[in-house]
Amino acid sequence: MREKPRDVAWSALLTALAGILLYSYLHASENGYFPSFENFSGILVSFLFGGIAGILIYFLNQFLDNLLSWKGKFAARFLAGFLGYLALSFSLLAGFSYGLYLSGNGDILWSNFTTGDDDLAWKLFIVLLVGSFIYSIIYSILFSYNQYAHTQIEIIQQERKQLELQFEALKSQLSPHYLFNSLNTISSLLYNDPQTAEQFIRRLSQTYQYILNTQHKKSVTLQEELEFVKSYYYLLRIRFQQLLNIEINVPNNIIHSAIPPLTLQLLVENAVKHNTVTPESPLFIYISAVDNTQLRVVNTKSALQESMVTSTRIGLDNIRQRYRFFTERKIEIRDDEKYTVLLPIIHQQPLTQVS
Repeated sequence: MREKPRDVAWSALLTALAGILLYSYLHASENGYFPSFENFSGILVSFLFGGIAGILIYFLNQFLDNLLSWKGKFAARFLAGFLGYLALSFSLLAGFSYGLYLSGNGDILWSNFTTGDDDLAWKLFIVLLVGSFIYSIIYSILFSYNQYAHTQIEIIQQERKQLELQFEALKSQLSPHYLFNSLNTISSLLYNDPQTAEQFIRRLSQTYQYILNTQHKKSVTLQEELEFVKSYYYLLRIRFQQLLNIEINVPNNIIHSAIPPLTLQLLVENAVKHNTVTPESPLFIYISAVDNTQLRVVNTKSALQESMVTSTRIGLDNIRQRYRFFTERKIEIRDDEKYTVLLPIIHQQPLTQVS
């Protein structure tokens, strides 16, 4: 892991200040007054000692964070950190005390300082014990806060990405080309079959109402999506007559499962776009379920329009990415005698408005 110099500096500075506070407390408890400028050497030593401790603690935290995950092993990580801070503090203190003992420069801290003071040793032990415990709590709280903030940022980024995907799907349905074809159909029906024209307009308005109502939704019920597909199918039947057939056979126990809006419609549209529909080669589309775990969309194949392959992949990629917000299960595609897309069933209440 790459260390951040700023984080190391902050860790050293904070523990250096803590070292000064510890020195001031011990000086006052032993001498009855707080250190002054005359004790500058002791203050400087405690500052440097604390800074070194802070740097070592920073790298100890990096090591323990890699070794034990806070998210999966919180208690073990907390205990390891607490014991690690204690061991590091006492090791540094023992080394510093031994150095003073060998050099005989105890007066650098204050007059009459001795490394053999049992009372001072107990005070140090208690302060370091409590200090290590408090630091462990603070570090765990900061980690939890950072994780929460990181999670919230990821959620916002995911929602933004999903809205972008949703917008791309909506744009294809609100395209001028789609509206132009629909208006042409209405124009021809008005003179030949006014009743059908009226029904066509009603179905067209239903499709646009559904598109507009779902533009801010992450998912809808499968039942809502199927009703939309039926309206869309009616519009296609006016154009293709008996050359296009869609058969829907979905059990009631999955009808209220969730699905990203316009998913089935995109698959139906792709089937129509990328096959040549003729009397010799009519198009059949089947929508059914597989063991109540997958939604299966199958269409027959005719002459594939190679120029539209890229468009097909874009539409399927849009569906794949939107499904990632709901499940880790993959969308399966089988391109053999028939073209089959298997969509995972999302067994949850559909999410509505994006905040």
